[in-house]
Amino acid sequence: MQFFLPLVFLILVLAAVIAARTFLLIRSAGHKPLPFQSKLPDPPLDRQKIAEHLSAAIQIETVSHEDPAKNRTENFDRLHDLLQRTYPRLHGSLSREIVQGFSLLYTWQGSDPALEPVVFMAHQDVVPIDEHTLEQWTHPPFSGRIADGFIWGRGSLDIKNQLIAVMEAVELLLEQGYQPVRTVLLSFSHDEEVLGHGAPAIVRHLKEKGISVHAVLDEGNAVLDGVLPGFKGHTAPIGVAEKGYLSLKLTVEASGGHSSTPAAETAIGVLARAIDRLQSHPFPYRLNTVYPMFKGLSPAAPRLLQVAFANLWLFGGLVRRQLAAQAETAAAIHTTTAPTLFHGGVKDNVLPTHAEAVVNFRLLPGDSVAEVTEQVQSVINDSRVRIEPLPEYAWEPSPVSPTDTPAYQHIVSVLNELFTDIACAPSNMLGATDARNYHAISSRVYRFSPLLLHKKDLERIHGINERISLENMHKMVSFFHRLIQRWSSGEM
Repeated sequence: MQFFLPLVFLILVLAAVIAARTFLLIRSAGHKPLPFQSKLPDPPLDRQKIAEHLSAAIQIETVSHEDPAKNRTENFDRLHDLLQRTYPRLHGSLSREIVQGFSLLYTWQGSDPALEPVVFMAHQDVVPIDEHTLEQWTHPPFSGRIADGFIWGRGSLDIKNQLIAVMEAVELLLEQGYQPVRTVLLSFSHDEEVLGHGAPAIVRHLKEKGISVHAVLDEGNAVLDGVLPGFKGHTAPIGVAEKGYLSLKLTVEASGGHSSTPAAETAIGVLARAIDRLQSHPFPYRLNTVYPMFKGLSPAAPRLLQVAFANLWLFGGLVRRQLAAQAETAAAIHTTTAPTLFHGGVKDNVLPTHAEAVVNFRLLPGDSVAEVTEQVQSVINDSRVRIEPLPEYAWEPSPVSPTDTPAYQHIVSVLNELFTDIACAPSNMLGATDARNYHAISSRVYRFSPLLLHKKDLERIHGINERISLENMHKMVSFFHRLIQRWSSGEM
């Protein structure tokens, strides 16, 4: 009995601590809307007209190929002509510069030149279509067909929808006589899908003109419905950072010979074992980088997850194991390792003298290119394997943009205006975007696409039957119509 009462007391204290921490987490998670009085009423939007504009853009095949010789660059000229015809007020009021051949930079001059400009981004190019999947498309991928409440085709989700939505919003604001206080820049690169040179060239161009930027919004995560298991309502993970990128080429040289008398270890065997060691020794899982997202989304989370998020000191191991069990969530909490290319040999009965592979890493904030490269060398631990980074495919994780600023709070406020029952939170982007280049001239770089996506929609991005609903396009135009006013008002 003398041990029973202290044990009960400790259990009660523990339960009280867990409950209190859970309550405080949920209470502190909400974002107070940032008030803003627009001088302009929300305009009536013609959904069919907006859909037709996106449809026309989809029909122009601005595909970026890994082999530049396959690119049909004349299609970018066609797209530029289409934009000029579709948005006459925008092209009559904003200055337009063409950078790096086909990337577009528009400047909408604000009334106060002393204020740093804000940037709204998208890209013009799209990924190719796998010819083996053509018969699986409900409508041809470049038809831009408007049917069943959707606009169908490549680029409808990634990311001509955002390009068109931004331009629609600017055209509407000009029609309403809006004059920004803070200068607005529109930045539309032409080669984002191949990690290209358009966006870096635009940033260099702005730097050469001595321009620093107050805030940037590029493509990113969307409003999610039913994607996170157990979460209630809508969740909006807003990208405040993105993972770094590193591709390492592994090379093994050997003497070769006839396959009838192979050596004990061949070039391919040595290389295969090196890759196996890398995959058998994943980078450590860390929860600190996703805690802000846990906190922000906690009001929508199931009760057990709320308790776990609030008490990682006790349940951290369990949460870590649960997240690491699925590829999508594991990628959010560690630097990933992905062998993507493997080459070796010329004939089935000839031992190769040369074998090489490329392994791609996506670096969690806090890791670095040098540290990951050193870790790879340590894990492989074989002098026969030469390890070298591919210079074009190596950059550090981005800085983390602040969330305690009006720029971020305005994004959250507009989302709360347009979507009911929504929980917003800062997050890390797992993929690469053009936005990473803008950290050179801005400390507030955000990544978000204001459309509602269900779980099946995520498979359509870069996939079969890419499409967007007319309702989603309406929401996107409304979002940018509101956010452009907030960001360019001078009240940040």
